[in-house]
Amino acid sequence: MGDGPVFKGEIRTIQKGTTLSIFRMSFSRMSTSKRICVVLSSLALLLGAMSIVAFGSSAQAKIAAAPASGTVVTVVPQRIADSRTGMSWSTFHALQTQDLQIVGRGGVPLTGVAGAVLNVTAVNPSQDGYLTVWPVGMARTDTSNVNFTRLMSAIANTVIVRLSSDGSVSLFNGSLGQLDVLVDVQGYIPA
Repeated sequence: MGDGPVFKGEIRTIQKGTTLSIFRMSFSRMSTSKRICVVLSSLALLLGAMSIVAFGSSAQAKIAAAPASGTVVTVVPQRIADSRTGMSWSTFHALQTQDLQIVGRGGVPLTGVAGAVLNVTAVNPSQDGYLTVWPVGMARTDTSNVNFTRLMSAIANTVIVRLSSDGSVSLFNGSLGQLDVLVDVQGYIPA
C-alpha cells in the first residue's frame, strides 16, 4: 500500500505511577502508529492528564505526556490576535494598552499555566516606538519586547511572558502613532 513498513504492536496509555491501562490499541503499520501516538499525546497534554504512552512490539519507547513545571511545551503556532481583522482587539492608538486572554486558546490549556511563549508582531506603525508585554494587573515594565520604526511594514519578536492569575497579558503601544498588532502562540510553561 505504500503507507510504510509493516510493523505490529500496540499503544497503551497508562495512568502515571500505576499499571492501570486507560487506553489500548493495536496497529500494523508504523506510520499509522505515529499518527495515533501524536493524537494521544496531544490529547493527554490538552486535558492535563498524568499519563505515559507506551509502544509495544520491537519499538520499546516511553513518552511522558505530562510536562514538568517550568518546562516549555511547544504547540503548533496559532494566531490568537490580529488587530487588522478585529480578532481579539482593535488597532492600537498612541500610548494605548490592550489586554489579551492567552489560556484556553491556541493550544494553551485553561488551567495549570504559568507563562506563554508568544510571537508578537508590530504591523504598519505610523511612528517609531515599541511594544511591551506583561501580566495583566501588574505594573508595566520599563523594557520593550518589540522595537519598530515607521519605515518598517512588519517586525516580530519572540516574547516569553508570565501570565496573570486569569491567564492574560497586557500589551502597550509605546509610540505616538497607531499600529496593528498580531500575536501567535508558540508554547506555554506549566505552573
